Amino acid sequence: MRQINRARSALEAAQSVDNPVLRSLWLAKAADYGIKGRAVLVGGTAVNLHTGSYRPTDIDMCAPLDSSDREALVELGFTNSQGDHFEYQFEDGELWLLVFPDSQVDGDIEIIDLSSEDQLAVIRKESLIVDRIIQATDGTKVTFQETVRLCVVVYESTNWSWVESEIGKRDSLEPGLRLATTFGRVIEEARTYLEQLRGG
Repeated sequence: MRQINRARSALEAAQSVDNPVLRSLWLAKAADYGIKGRAVLVGGTAVNLHTGSYRPTDIDMCAPLDSSDREALVELGFTNSQGDHFEYQFEDGELWLLVFPDSQVDGDIEIIDLSSEDQLAVIRKESLIVDRIIQATDGTKVTFQETVRLCVVVYESTNWSWVESEIGKRDSLEPGLRLATTFGRVIEEARTYLEQLRGG
């Protein structure tokens, strides 16, 4: 349900924080309040949330948008640059990009508390790992290392049996992506890093 006043409050919260991870979450929540449906945070910003460290990235959210949603986001101060890509500039000059790449989330979600009254839907970390493994099949070092970084940070708290099972299902459907192979490489590098860290 669209709540423009709550969206404006979320934008004020985003403006007032220095922590870029928190700023991205409040900006995402502002967008969520601005549209009729529920938006779910995915992509690099979700990685930043689960790792607790910030890397510059677009704010990716999954939600179905119609013309009234796009108009509401513009009313809130977002600039509709192209398609479902939006920009928001804060008073300090920072320019943030908001993108709606898909209408639905490919995976499970969880709800996090931003305040006692504000909650944000986020892709669950196990589903995020699967998503990042899929992205890492592009062969680029940056994407691969970002996936390793995520796995290292969340290693102890992740349900790896679920992740491995999900990778196996998807690998059987799309063997050409070599998901199982990529997953194995990512986990091997993550474990090696953790062993070196513990040994040191």
